[in-house]
Amino acid sequence: MNFIFNKKSISFFLVVLFIGIPLLGLITSDLNESPQELSESQIPKNTYESTLGAVDNLGESYLNIAGFQEGSVFTYSTLGTRFTHTCAILDDGSVSCWGNNGQGQLGDGTNTDKNTPTQTSSLGADRTAVAITVGTSHTCAILDDGSVSCWGGNGFSQLGDGTTTDRNTPTQISTLGTDRTAVAISAGYAHTCAILDDGSVSCWGYNGYGQLGDGTTTDRSTPTQTSSLGTDRTAVAITAGAYHTCAILDDGSLRCWGRNTYGQLGDGTTTDR
Repeated sequence: MNFIFNKKSISFFLVVLFIGIPLLGLITSDLNESPQELSESQIPKNTYESTLGAVDNLGESYLNIAGFQEGSVFTYSTLGTRFTHTCAILDDGSVSCWGNNGQGQLGDGTNTDKNTPTQTSSLGADRTAVAITVGTSHTCAILDDGSVSCWGGNGFSQLGDGTTTDRNTPTQISTLGTDRTAVAISAGYAHTCAILDDGSVSCWGYNGYGQLGDGTTTDRSTPTQTSSLGTDRTAVAITAGAYHTCAILDDGSLRCWGRNTYGQLGDGTTTDR
């Protein structure tokens, strides 16, 4: 009886052994298989990598100081959305927008709403976008030469072209200053602010709460430098709320200005600055 049991046990063990070895081989081969590199056509192209921060004549990118690496997909914003419209930079550097277009904020030369992505009109001969931001009814983009183009509602001069005329196609803003270029940009309800290549900040548009940071509450139709960010301080990142603006400085500190009704400036008060 023991002999039969042992014989059956041995037979069962051999069956498991012969089946298990090949199966184990398949499992381990899958685990040890070297990863296959994607072909160029298979690599996702969901961002446009700007070289603006690496251009020699711009010097070291202030965004790099903040910890971003050259070519990082996070260095520049490639998608902007606010309230009722959205814009994205495509992998060829063109811009596509969709949503509400009542004031031309989609930039396609019309004022017709679009429920699918629609290419903007030309950004200029051989020009491409490297960063984009969306306000309530306007859109602004940094182009690959460091200039800025805006379109959409302009009732408070938020397009920075020296007028209050709405634009339904990309329109170059007024000068950022002699030899100055933009490296980061952000739009609020009806104002826009940009970090320039020297680390200073320039803003334009609605200034009713001091959100342009120039020491006044006067609207500005062209880019206007903010007051000092502090002795030897420069900005490395910027964002605009509806009526306020905040910037990270090169020492890691934070400066905010504009409306403060709800304490959004973080200074312990509800006083506009």
